[in-house]
Amino acid sequence: MAGMIAHWGVGTFSTDFSNNPIAFLDRDGVINVGRPGYVNRPSEMELLPNAAHALAALREAGFSICVVTNQSAISRGLWDHARLESIHKELQRLLLEENERGYVDLFLTCPHKYEDGCGCRKPSPEMLHLGHRLLRRDNINGLREFQSEIYQPSGDLVDWWAEKSLPVNSLDLMVGDRRSDMGAGWAYGARIFRVRADEGVHSTLSRLLDVNDAGDFFRP
Repeated sequence: MAGMIAHWGVGTFSTDFSNNPIAFLDRDGVINVGRPGYVNRPSEMELLPNAAHALAALREAGFSICVVTNQSAISRGLWDHARLESIHKELQRLLLEENERGYVDLFLTCPHKYEDGCGCRKPSPEMLHLGHRLLRRDNINGLREFQSEIYQPSGDLVDWWAEKSLPVNSLDLMVGDRRSDMGAGWAYGARIFRVRADEGVHSTLSRLLDVNDAGDFFRP
């Protein structure tokens, strides 16, 4: 079974991200308009209002930007990895068109459906842990734009009865429009913020930039 799919949004990193907080963002309903079923092709990609400006503001505040998205259409055989890459390239193009600083550093995708029992589908925090490892490793230069890599989940289980995990970085955050997003952020230890799917990330930007905002309460 294929693991998590990583697409690097940019090919050259001019900054050491090892100490940067990470903004983990769900994709559909947070950055772009969600569609019934799936966003199935690049032509269906449409940004939510001011999404790129929100990403640019987060970047200006020192955040790395990592998209973490469940896309079970791949496991269901509706489309393949190449289609996913083309969709993410179009999303990146639209973001850059709106704001040259509003781009994504890393796209992480779980291609599985719930029945696959993969271990990386949200609410599992696996994609967030992977984003932490990749963006905070010692050297992330020498990458090609939209270089694709596959990573297997660790298999570690989440104790949903325990207290919220301690954060890797106290400013790390997770933004999503679904309970599964909140669960992934909670299990990772991030500040978590739930948004309406028709408003997206920009609607909560002031809270994201407030270092004293601990995020929304969540109980698994």
